[in-house]
Amino acid sequence: MDTFLFGVLTFLLVLGPLVILHEFGHFFVAKLFGVKVLEYGFGFPPRAAGWWTGNSVIYLTSETWFAPEAAKSADEPVAIATAADISSGEANGSDGKNVFGSVPSEQANRPKVGDLVTVRGIKTEQGLIEATVVRPRHDIDEDEHAGGHLFVGKVREINEDRIVLADMLWSFNWLPLGGFVRLLGEEDPTAEGSLASKGRGPRIAVMAAGAVVNAIIPFILLPLVLLVPQDIQVGDVIINSVFPGSPAAEAGIRTGDRVVQVDGRDIETVGDLQSAVTLKLGAKSHWEIMRGLPDPFARPGEPQYQYTGEIEEITVVPRWRPPSKSVVANVDDPESELNVGEARLYDRFAGTSDRVNVVSSVLDSSIEISLQDALRFDTGAEIGDVMVIVPDDRDDPDRSDIPITEARLLNSDLGTRTRIQEGAVGVQIATQNVRTERQSEGFFAAWPRGAKQAWESIVLTRNAITGIAVGSQNPQFTETPTFTGPVGIGQLTGEIAVADASIAAKVTTLVSLAAVISFSLAVINILPIPALDGGRIFFVLVEMVRGGKRISPEREGLVHLAGFIVLLALIAVISIQDVGRIFRGESFF
Repeated sequence: MDTFLFGVLTFLLVLGPLVILHEFGHFFVAKLFGVKVLEYGFGFPPRAAGWWTGNSVIYLTSETWFAPEAAKSADEPVAIATAADISSGEANGSDGKNVFGSVPSEQANRPKVGDLVTVRGIKTEQGLIEATVVRPRHDIDEDEHAGGHLFVGKVREINEDRIVLADMLWSFNWLPLGGFVRLLGEEDPTAEGSLASKGRGPRIAVMAAGAVVNAIIPFILLPLVLLVPQDIQVGDVIINSVFPGSPAAEAGIRTGDRVVQVDGRDIETVGDLQSAVTLKLGAKSHWEIMRGLPDPFARPGEPQYQYTGEIEEITVVPRWRPPSKSVVANVDDPESELNVGEARLYDRFAGTSDRVNVVSSVLDSSIEISLQDALRFDTGAEIGDVMVIVPDDRDDPDRSDIPITEARLLNSDLGTRTRIQEGAVGVQIATQNVRTERQSEGFFAAWPRGAKQAWESIVLTRNAITGIAVGSQNPQFTETPTFTGPVGIGQLTGEIAVADASIAAKVTTLVSLAAVISFSLAVINILPIPALDGGRIFFVLVEMVRGGKRISPEREGLVHLAGFIVLLALIAVISIQDVGRIFRGESFF
């Protein structure tokens, strides 16, 4: 329960500001290019409160009509008569009466300072806006306002010849899931000051601004994290084993070697080496290592190798698609199979099968278990059941599970994992001489290093997406979720919040996570996906290819609607996977 509550809270604290800043990017560039901003929303409706700003001057004339009231409900809109309609007697209903009732005095219906009003205006030849109708505002007006037909706002000033409206709303809404910006005429080029009325360059700039802000945020957050002193566990990263035929084996790396640096990066943790390798997938990576000399006098639990301090430089090329081999009793294809005895040099839980079928008489103990033996583990076992082999220390074994130690008494080839997955360079590593160091960077050193980390996060994200595209089984991409939705992010932030760590460590971890999420938002939003910023930019590019001929707003709107539906479906699928992971008791750590 604590993880859930903290997960919700930290999810909002991490994701909310990123979305708000994303929208601020759209807002700032829209104002820069003269696009009229109707609303900047914090959170999503229903609306809790609002604050109106702006100084739009609308001139009043002798023909301006001050209507008495707006529609009573969204299902009963009021017809708005122009001054010409009223003066000609055409603003009548079916019963012959004026749609606004009897004509009241002008002063009785004139709004006061602070009133919320709706104004229909026309542009004169001099470029001024003259009001034809002024009436109290109704909620349904805001949708029309977005199309440029109406001016909606709060009266700041009114006199005989003009009315000044604060017609941009800063809204505060009840659903704290980020924010939004509403621009005038996003798909209506006829509305003056609308986004659609601007040139292709300004439109692309406004649409891309949010993603640009999200891309910039990591370059600010990560240096700030480096300024905070943190207790970091570091040590010596040692090669435990090397897979034959792997890039590491071909480069001459041996068991016991200590990795000192990779591409100029000091290697002090397993994570350091994993990141350095993933950054250079498919490219040459330059390693500095110390050769390990076996220590014949080392006791169990002590370092088994000694080091002279002499550095040797080697070059390794990490693989995009490292092999995965099946564990078998007898190898027929060395390229895809590994003998069970050799496999256990790399994984002591390896076996030829991770489950057995319950039978009356055992013919092959590597895949079968007798009903008599099965009843020892599950009193309800029946012939035809399948029993899964699990580690001995599993916290919540199912009734049909068999601990691995017990399973191997029945057949020594059984295990919990039936495949051996190699990594990008083909080594297994561990950390020795672990110690805790308090680390931080000075103000001037933090910014270049933080910027480097931000850039590396961009490369890591690109490589992760490429890895998925090429079907990579690299453990860096498969052991942790590459994609997760709102539920998964909430789980992750909740686990960080309740972790056994100092408040400073939790805050810096959440800030680092925010930097990663911010860049992910930038990448996703700039992709040509309908309903997202990149999808809208794509339509502008299509317009350029077509020599300035636009796709109709109706067709573009349908494409974005379809994309939005697909996007919601994808989020739902990912969220279902996230929920399943939670119910299975799986953690990110």
